[in-house]
Amino acid sequence: MKVFNFDPADYRSQYQQQGYVHIREGVTTEFHDYLLKFVAELESHRLAELAGKGNKEQALLEFPDDVDYPGELYDVIAEVSGLNRATMVLSERHIKAYEADAKPEPTAHKDRYPSQVSVGLSIRIPEDSTLVLYPHDHVTPNPFNSAAELWASLQPDEQPDVALENAREVELDDHDRDVLIFPGSATWHLRRRGANVVNLYLKFNDFGSDPLGEDPGTAGLRERTLGALQSGDGLDALIPTLSRRLDTVEQVYTRGWAESLQVRIYGEAPFGITRTQYEALRLADGRRSLADVLSEVAAGGDIERARREVLGLAERGALDLL
Repeated sequence: MKVFNFDPADYRSQYQQQGYVHIREGVTTEFHDYLLKFVAELESHRLAELAGKGNKEQALLEFPDDVDYPGELYDVIAEVSGLNRATMVLSERHIKAYEADAKPEPTAHKDRYPSQVSVGLSIRIPEDSTLVLYPHDHVTPNPFNSAAELWASLQPDEQPDVALENAREVELDDHDRDVLIFPGSATWHLRRRGANVVNLYLKFNDFGSDPLGEDPGTAGLRERTLGALQSGDGLDALIPTLSRRLDTVEQVYTRGWAESLQVRIYGEAPFGITRTQYEALRLADGRRSLADVLSEVAAGGDIERARREVLGLAERGALDLL
């Protein structure tokens, strides 16, 4: 079963030039039928931690066995958006069902940081509902793993209701089976007259961020890291990289101005790290070997202590070993 019903090469230049594409009937009828059946069973698939928040319910999509997942998705979206196919991650795959009383004019938002490219598949769209994008103004990416954290960080004049007052809006009149592609973390957007809308959002990036753990390769990467740590063989040749579920590295000051360095894995409590561990995280760019990282963070000091500290980051989920 194919998901998409278009040639991605036809849309790459359009995406690069205008910052979004709207592809009419870009979803195959077969996959759209599957989505309709999935939505009919939405209650059994709802994500408990997301349900009931805001004016829509969300469920994690499970792809049918006969879909080339994630192969077709990666191939098509990389071709349209220019993402690096070799390093792509699918960070979200959520069905979104808006309530009948959803606000007709909600506040614009930006998707979480890993949503470098957001892909909307329109499942059931009422006639008067539209997707509104602001692709030309205030397009700095959201650095946080939620829209709420971004809002909390903004000054009053940076809030979307104020900042977008004179911004150029693009209103896309999508219908069932349409595909909409745009930089979700960088583009303010909203669903206008969203009552009873049902769509699927797929979120992609090519920098290895998957805080929700929804990419099919994320769990396997973690298992391989733990397996390497357990065996202890050839560790120095492995490549430390920031784990896909790493959320923040924080420098916290207490009320008495004491400093604390902390790491947070998405959805978990933060834990303290040393200055050596902090520097190792900064050096974990996916290119240096563990031996190279250790030689820099130890800087002629106790390299075995540095090794224990850096491998401790891998044990606790802040680093993965490639």
